[in-house]
Amino acid sequence: MRSLLVCPDDFLFRLLRGTPTPGEPPLYLVEDRGLRARIARRGAAALAGDLEDPALYRRAFRTGRESVLLAVPHERRDRVLEALRTAAPLAPVVVLKDDARALDPAAPGVTALSAGTIGERVIQPELERAALRARVDRLRAHLAPADRLLILLQDDPDPDAIASALALRTLLGRHKTSAPIATFGGVTRPENRAMIKILEIEVEVIEAGDVDAYDMVAMVDVQPSFFEERLGVVDLVIDHHPEEAPVRAHLKDVRPSYGATSTILTEYLRAAEVKISQKLATALLYGIKSDTLHLERGGTRADMEAFAYLYLLANHNALRRIERPELPGDALEVLAQGIARRELVDGVLFSHLGPVAYVDLIPQFADFFLQVEGVEWSVVSGIVGGDLHVSVRNVGYIRSAGEVVRSAFGALGGAGGHRAMAKAVIHLGDWRTAVGDASPDAIRHGIAERFLRALRN
Repeated sequence: MRSLLVCPDDFLFRLLRGTPTPGEPPLYLVEDRGLRARIARRGAAALAGDLEDPALYRRAFRTGRESVLLAVPHERRDRVLEALRTAAPLAPVVVLKDDARALDPAAPGVTALSAGTIGERVIQPELERAALRARVDRLRAHLAPADRLLILLQDDPDPDAIASALALRTLLGRHKTSAPIATFGGVTRPENRAMIKILEIEVEVIEAGDVDAYDMVAMVDVQPSFFEERLGVVDLVIDHHPEEAPVRAHLKDVRPSYGATSTILTEYLRAAEVKISQKLATALLYGIKSDTLHLERGGTRADMEAFAYLYLLANHNALRRIERPELPGDALEVLAQGIARRELVDGVLFSHLGPVAYVDLIPQFADFFLQVEGVEWSVVSGIVGGDLHVSVRNVGYIRSAGEVVRSAFGALGGAGGHRAMAKAVIHLGDWRTAVGDASPDAIRHGIAERFLRALRN
């Protein structure tokens, strides 16, 4: 069914010409016969006549139920509406308003669309897209001279980091030789290892000294201050974690309000009109899902829009295989110990896992313990190498986890995070200096004491 576009001049024709419409092309209703002829010469259907005369609408309507878009000066609006309603009382009408006056008469089936709404839904997103395209142009120009660009991830990178690195390489039109993806630590968590295997993403393990072999360095989902190694000023940082220290980078895009770095890279790819392959869409979708717990933790409107866009492009069979990898038997032993050692205090569940084979088990079990009845916070710790890792989760509508963790553990080591998730990493030597005892019970009690004090202040 065609729609009717009613306007005294050619404003709607110029605004909507070339816009794809389902079904039959629209019919333009204008007042000037010369304008009607010009519209017809450009391949569109049009009628000319007095917009306040019901006879014009009797000629235009076929069923009386066609949709109408009306754009007339506010002083004529009521008279034009009355004429239209005389000819077609049941037609759904959208009135494009350029003022704050209420519609009169308030007839059923009449919807007001303000110019501000058009600005919010159409113009503002396009302005944001233009700004993103300009940002993409700047980073491409900055990184173009590098024969070899290192895309560096955090130690033991998570799906959001891996997907973002793959997206950045695609955005730059590079391949694994000219822009390898690397980390100072291997990929250990089962889901993450399944991801790089199933999607065939190569993540190299390098030493800090290897960085000098590259012309430029880009970081995604991490910042220079998060590394123990001193890397100097890098070329690019794209991240969604809060800045713990001023970011040492020539170019940076740090958005703590976003739930995932994959969302930022998805916006880049869409703004630059880069084709997103099924493999890349699957990686980015998993990156958003894993960092936001299926949009339930820290997800924003931007994350939801990126998720919806990627969902139609991704390989969901591959995604299911990634999300359900084999769990090593020793992980069950660690979980059993964590359950046995749990302690619930005023809605906060504490558990110390002791020595852990790979660090991602700690946040994984922190997510698990948050499901326990009566738990609003889960604080799970474990020892990896010579470091004590503390992972914190909360239900999301209470105090910021990052704020509490910084207050509790910031004096001992690196600490911070988001509203619903945070972590701290403390050298065992520094813990012994401050606390004096690194036995499992002492660690659990020490963490609980410091955390509860910070939470109550």
